[in-house]
Amino acid sequence: MYCLGKAAVMALGLVASSRALEAVILADTNRDGKLDIKSDAEGKRTWTEDRGALFMANIADTDRRCSETIKDDTPFPELDKCNDASDNILRNSKFLAPLQTLPNSGLTDAAQGLVTVSGEFANEKVRIFHKIGNDWAYVEDSRVFKAAELRAGLELGMDARDVRRPNEWDGRVKVYFNLTDNGESAADYVELRVAPVLIHHHLQELTEVYVASLDRESVGTKQFSDFVEKYTAEAGIKAPVVKFKSVADRWAQDIFETGYTSIPGPDGPVVLRIMVRSSQVAGDWNRQKSGRKVFSQLRSAEVGAVQHLPPIKKDRPWGIDSLGNLETVPPHSHNGKNYPNGRAVMGSQNKQKPHLVAFLEAQEAQPPIELDTSFLKVGHVDEFMQFLPANNARGWVMVVDDPKAALDMFRKAQQDGFGKTPAMSRPHMSYDTEFLTGDYMYSCLPSDSIDDLLRIWNFEPKNMHAAEQIQLNIDIMKRETGITDEDIVRIPALYFRYDGGWNCRRKKYWSPSSKRSELDGEPEVVPPFEPEVMPAFGSEEVDSQLGRRAVDNQLVAFHPAVINGVVYNNGKYLAPNPWGPVINGSDILAAASNEQYGKLGFEVTYMDDWFDHHKHAGETHCGTNVARDASKKWW
Repeated sequence: MYCLGKAAVMALGLVASSRALEAVILADTNRDGKLDIKSDAEGKRTWTEDRGALFMANIADTDRRCSETIKDDTPFPELDKCNDASDNILRNSKFLAPLQTLPNSGLTDAAQGLVTVSGEFANEKVRIFHKIGNDWAYVEDSRVFKAAELRAGLELGMDARDVRRPNEWDGRVKVYFNLTDNGESAADYVELRVAPVLIHHHLQELTEVYVASLDRESVGTKQFSDFVEKYTAEAGIKAPVVKFKSVADRWAQDIFETGYTSIPGPDGPVVLRIMVRSSQVAGDWNRQKSGRKVFSQLRSAEVGAVQHLPPIKKDRPWGIDSLGNLETVPPHSHNGKNYPNGRAVMGSQNKQKPHLVAFLEAQEAQPPIELDTSFLKVGHVDEFMQFLPANNARGWVMVVDDPKAALDMFRKAQQDGFGKTPAMSRPHMSYDTEFLTGDYMYSCLPSDSIDDLLRIWNFEPKNMHAAEQIQLNIDIMKRETGITDEDIVRIPALYFRYDGGWNCRRKKYWSPSSKRSELDGEPEVVPPFEPEVMPAFGSEEVDSQLGRRAVDNQLVAFHPAVINGVVYNNGKYLAPNPWGPVINGSDILAAASNEQYGKLGFEVTYMDDWFDHHKHAGETHCGTNVARDASKKWW
């Protein structure tokens, strides 16, 4: 919170007293973090994207009074109803935007003043406070300011009870100052708008990492979080890794997205971190409980949370509303338009958009780009696309998976005489366990060779389908951002059906000499796969939990997907170990990835997520979340 200095107040008072009755109210119209009659008066009555005062949705939970009331059965609509601004008590004055009325020493004792708000939803969405000494008093609609207060000038602060909402409040409000004195009257007003909720992009430095902490943690999930903690500390991140108590939901990336809102301050932007909860409310009980934890665990004096709830529709694709399906293109310009905060990117499935798209559109700061992720079983953008800082004119590149390149690598390996090389090189680890939470077992590591994979009757067609679908999405990104092939980096990666692929007993039914292809007509009749324990991906429990069951033509990453990693600072990148074929002492998938990321100045560190995340159709990025620096102004 900031206001006019004493000298400025005196000067303004002298000016006002030399004129007829005049009402003047100021806000930080020029967004420089200071109030000034010369620079903030012009254009103050009309808010535009380039000029106009901003105020903040003060939705933190400073003393955690709200967070501590949330239980496992708290109705979803109630989760965000309680916050620092849900009543009329000011708990954190630093999030107030300043307002100031012009001092007027010439007023008589009969002078009276009113400060009111105007605009759709303004009365229910906006709070105004009057500073009296060191305290702040809430300004009721009926509050009448007396002559002595008006002569000195009113030091006011303003915040919002909520953020911009689609088909509801767009955040605009006019604040009126009405002044009367001995039958004369004067009025003035200023227009402000609540600051948008913004989603981070990878050009912002990482400041904090989150991992899911399960109620019943296995050895595998513990080694995952331990590795992330160790790597984060070694990467120079000062903040300790946050263990998000997610009940039985390991997908930290899907539960919430870290964002922020900020307004100008005297020493730079005043920032409130915002956790955006996923719009998933039907189906999975574990996701419902972990969604509540966003509000009960993560809020504080510096962190707020929001949600945008959909109508409950059980036929809605579950995965599209997970927030692994939300990425952000870094800042850029295209077709005469500037996007200083980048643009959100979300995938739709079968022409159904994620519910959160409307919320992002309402912020009017990062216009969403819609991709088509129908070819994926889980359906998330982070499965095949990411954006990385780069030393080029654009300042960033787009990284995408390339199934065709991976197929070519495997075919070449076969042609070079390495067909019998294991296609998956992960050995048994000391932390491998005979159980995961629940009553099912897993201990199976596939022994398929390169020959075995290329012999699967629909393996190559499925990967060519994935390549075609990824290219369609690349074309969308080219149209929307202007990016060219020069700034697109491709990572070899294979895909296959969620319920197929790796299987420890396939060879029981397959003749090494058989070659089946969709192009050769109907395949020979063989008994169905009977895995020793379970396929490398999924289980009935996890399938039900995550809603990741889909038709055969929907795909998942075959090997752990290197692209699904965490972008740290200073060229550090944490990725799942792909465990590709080892030829001449080198994992060919890891080597190809190292080469591509290395060209961008990134050093890749690989971690094992085979049992704890990969076989459940997710990877390292899916199992983590991060917050990034928001100290630069967005306006």
